[in-house]
Amino acid sequence: MEGDDVTLRCRTQTPSNLTADFYKDGSLIGTESTGEMIIHSVSRSDEGLYKCNRRGLGESPESWLAVRNGTPPPPPPDPPPPPPPPASFLSISRLMCHLVVGTPYLLSTILLGLIYRDRKRAQPEERRGRDDVIMEIAV
Repeated sequence: MEGDDVTLRCRTQTPSNLTADFYKDGSLIGTESTGEMIIHSVSRSDEGLYKCNRRGLGESPESWLAVRNGTPPPPPPDPPPPPPPPASFLSISRLMCHLVVGTPYLLSTILLGLIYRDRKRAQPEERRGRDDVIMEIAV
């Protein structure tokens, strides 16, 4: 389209670092070491037959560059975003997630608390039958 930049690439089947000569309508228009030539802001005068030549490797077939005038069509509008999931689904799923994650922690904490309490209660009873010496310090 008129005003756009056009890139001409001269490639070979095997990678090559050789320079490329670019031709328009049979006349040399430039030499590029990268194998690419950019025509900035093309116009109708840039229309024609283009070809390239990799020195020592050969010449490409000619290609016709046609330049259209006018403005490009506007891009299609973005599709609307999907509707959000219903609030009830979010709250139920979040509740289930919290229950699945939190329940094992809660149960293990209660169980450890009960075990600790029972051991504390049993400790004095176990010590009653023993002949342990207990020292107390009072201040």
